[in-house]
Amino acid sequence: MNIIDLVKEHITPTLISSVSSQLGESESGVSKAISSYIPILLGSVLDKKDSATGLFHTIKTFGASRGLGNISTEQETPDAIKGLITTLLGSNAQPIISKVAESAGISTASSSKLLDLTALTTFGSIGKEAEFNHVQENDFFGSLGDIKDKLVGLLPAGLGLGALGLGSFFNNTPNISETIDAAKDKISDTIDTVTDKISDTVEVAKDKIADTVDTAKDKVSETIAETKKIVEPTNTYTETQDNGGGGFWKWLIPLLIVGLGAFFLVKYCKDKDKTVVIEDTEIVVDSLNTDSLNAVPKELSSIDLDGVALKGYANGLEEQIIKFVKAPDFSNLTEDQLKEKWFNFDNVNFVFGKTDQLEPGSEVQLDNLTAILKKYPTAKIKLGAYSDKKGDDAKNKEISQKRADYLKAELTKRGVGAQVISAEGYGEEFATVAETATDEERATDRKMSLRFTK
Repeated sequence: MNIIDLVKEHITPTLISSVSSQLGESESGVSKAISSYIPILLGSVLDKKDSATGLFHTIKTFGASRGLGNISTEQETPDAIKGLITTLLGSNAQPIISKVAESAGISTASSSKLLDLTALTTFGSIGKEAEFNHVQENDFFGSLGDIKDKLVGLLPAGLGLGALGLGSFFNNTPNISETIDAAKDKISDTIDTVTDKISDTVEVAKDKIADTVDTAKDKVSETIAETKKIVEPTNTYTETQDNGGGGFWKWLIPLLIVGLGAFFLVKYCKDKDKTVVIEDTEIVVDSLNTDSLNAVPKELSSIDLDGVALKGYANGLEEQIIKFVKAPDFSNLTEDQLKEKWFNFDNVNFVFGKTDQLEPGSEVQLDNLTAILKKYPTAKIKLGAYSDKKGDDAKNKEISQKRADYLKAELTKRGVGAQVISAEGYGEEFATVAETATDEERATDRKMSLRFTK
């Protein structure tokens, strides 16, 4: 559940144009007001999650019962939405309406109606999605918490909500321009400190080099004098200027300075500000998956395929279908008889909310099935995908069909597509457990299966 995108998906240009006409306001003003109210409402939900009892349940119940029907400023605002606005904004509702009106350049009356419409759209879409995908309260608020910085970034500059005392979400939110200025100051101070350290180090290095040069010159002079006394006591020593002697020190000092500067700059770069990127967290609760994430891991054992060892679960899919096709009367079974015997996959699971991505390890069972079909080239199968009764019937059927088609495509890639006669998604058609049962009880209806066919 990408909450922000989910809400914005229903704020279409057609809706904005229609509302603009109804209110007699500009489309840009209507759009700006709605864009202001979305982070205000979601931020207030996050701020009130601990103090407002049953907040998530209220949102979820409204979405499930009302959804997004009749989105218009001309319709009466549902009592549930009025109650949510009061719970979230309280006595600050009217000041917020006024501030948004001023920011968007619209009337206060229009701003008030747009708050109701935005709340209806926001909580209707979120509640409906949460009910359909069985989103839990902790996951919902966890997802909101992950996008807190993004919500803050969506608030229009200069709206000044913190002054209204709306709680920690708005009060503790620093002004973006102030944050940037503070960062600039900190960087500037750090650069000045580094520059001073480099300058100090260079001065010390210069002094040490100068002392070393003076000491070396003195020693050379002393040595020359002693040599002169011993070798040529009667000769007058004439000092010859070495035109190239100063070149060594001329290059050494700048190199030392550059090296020291590079050292401190590298050290500074390592301590630079770190940028934290918070990605939107997608919450997906899958009513068609086989609960592999909650299952206790089973031990894989060796399955014999006429001398070839396959890795599968004891008495699992592989053993069952090998035993079935090796039975003496297998070739004599009629289509009606084959219809009665389905075999459930026990190690093929889709990633939650996906129809084209398997969980790691699922490929093992597909490879095993491929090996079995290649061993018995006359055998043909049909694939089936099923869901429980939870959620929208048509959506469940659509997702199950896509998953069945995906398995058929994977087997085709492995070279046994001709033996996969068909793949069908049944959705909740054959589900037996009531929609009101627990998730664990409904798990028996969620499965991927196969049967042999003529």
